[in-house]
Amino acid sequence: MERMKSFIKAIKYSIKLIYDSSKFMIIVYFILSILGRTLPLLNIFIFKNILDELTLEQLDIFVIIIYIFLYIGIIIFNQAISSANAIIDNSISEKAGHRYDVELSKKLTKLPMSVIDTSSGKDLIDDVKYTKNFAINLIQRIIFIISGFYSFIIAFISLITFNVWISLLFLLLSVPIIIVDIIFDRKSDNLRRKMAPDVRKFSYYRWMLTDTWPAKDVRMYDLTDTIKERYDTEKDTYRQTNRKLDQKKLKTSLLIEIIKHSGEIIFTAFVIFQAIDGKITIGDIALYTGFAFSASGSFQGIVPSFIFCYTTYTDRIKRVLEFIKIDCPDESGAVRKIDKFESLTFDNVYFKYPFAENYVLQGTSFTLNAGDKLSIIGINGAGKSTIIKLMLGLYKIDSGQILINGYPLSDYDIKDIRKMFSILFQKFVQYPLSLRDNIALSDLKKQYDNEAIIKVIKQSGIYENYDKFENGLESYMTRQFDDDGIELSMGQWQKIALSRAYFKNASIIIFDEPSAALDAEAEDKIFDNFKNISENKTGIMISHRISSAKMSNKIIVVDHGKIIESGTHENLIALNGFYAKLYNLQMEKYTVKEA
Repeated sequence: MERMKSFIKAIKYSIKLIYDSSKFMIIVYFILSILGRTLPLLNIFIFKNILDELTLEQLDIFVIIIYIFLYIGIIIFNQAISSANAIIDNSISEKAGHRYDVELSKKLTKLPMSVIDTSSGKDLIDDVKYTKNFAINLIQRIIFIISGFYSFIIAFISLITFNVWISLLFLLLSVPIIIVDIIFDRKSDNLRRKMAPDVRKFSYYRWMLTDTWPAKDVRMYDLTDTIKERYDTEKDTYRQTNRKLDQKKLKTSLLIEIIKHSGEIIFTAFVIFQAIDGKITIGDIALYTGFAFSASGSFQGIVPSFIFCYTTYTDRIKRVLEFIKIDCPDESGAVRKIDKFESLTFDNVYFKYPFAENYVLQGTSFTLNAGDKLSIIGINGAGKSTIIKLMLGLYKIDSGQILINGYPLSDYDIKDIRKMFSILFQKFVQYPLSLRDNIALSDLKKQYDNEAIIKVIKQSGIYENYDKFENGLESYMTRQFDDDGIELSMGQWQKIALSRAYFKNASIIIFDEPSAALDAEAEDKIFDNFKNISENKTGIMISHRISSAKMSNKIIVVDHGKIIESGTHENLIALNGFYAKLYNLQMEKYTVKEA
């Protein structure tokens, strides 16, 4: 009963997807499918009449010619219907596929990071991407089943009126081949799931051999033969496993095919002997054998299709429906509006990543007021970047509170909250788009404000390379979409990411390890810019360069998810604790380098 409910829900989802994207095209597709099943049956009947006319003592040539023209006309008309249906089917699939991708993208952008970060969440997302064709094709499959059932009923009723028992025998002898096909289809699907890791592995080796990204390493270390050998080994293992299944199916199918064809032979022989006895006409032989093969073909098509829809299609689309139902906090209605930023408070916040055992933050508390310059200091893995992710609402905290202007973060529309922030993430994205797009993505309303773009690329330092960009702001970064594109170093990419952060001109600017890929000169420029650009703003800096914290009026030191020290640079140096230790260690290294 539960599966039937899931099956009905799957059909409803597919109908809605098709209707919303193609409106009434699916109705035309259904009508043409029924016509496509009717015309061959009609032609069998016409062929029967042609044969009967030919056996008459006095031939009526005019009637025969009419039948022949009808027969040929139906063949041509049926071919036209088949071609039209193929075009409609392709159009429906393209439109529905586009709508599916759009809806998937919208949902993905709203999914909590707690879903995206989990193994089960990633598996679900992969399933949903893979299910697109199942969701689109379910209705076409159902129409195929309905039209096939319609054809089967008409043909089989005609056979029953001829002889019930021989018709049932003929039908029953075609059942084993259906059962075998279903069994081996399931085995094939199970094998596909089981060997998915092996497929990914040889696909990865193929990627290493053919993609431009690893090309340098493959050539530099002379890996071509080694990788090719690994690819061949993994691919051969996959082929051999599939070949064994195919061989089993072939051996089983031989016997089953003999049983099936024995039914066809018995039925055909029975019909012929009926004609010899004068019980039926020569035309009836064509009629009943034609209807028999039509009924058998329809039966062998609709039963496996229905079972496949009822099981595999239902299970796949059920995962899509589970995906759609995932709660997205961003979609919740906001009860407060935010006009300007006044303060941000972490109040005894505890947080751990999904399915992790240990807390990343343990009772973290601090307050950031408008205009403050905050530096967050700590060794790698201390929880610095996690604090940023939480204030942006990318994850839900486990306990405690995050307050904006004295009210819980959940009281606001998260989109309004994020509008207040401009950030350079430690792991920034390298978009293979134009320089203009790369920068303006943070504020597309100013996409064509050339003056503003030039200003920020000067602030970040990438302007020093601007004269090398032949197409100026329209120059593509990378050659992925344009052979004249620019290949940049990691440091240059970080400057572009910095430009993007500057361009948004938000109330709060965050730099998460902004100098990780920069040289010392560019690093100093970044810190000077941070001070200047955040002069009338609120600034947050996470940096391995502890000396940069001098420009901040607030410093918090994080260790194992806890704030162990806080204050100004002078206060923390005087405290002679963890911060002072890290500061002195770095000063010694820089002194040694300068010496």
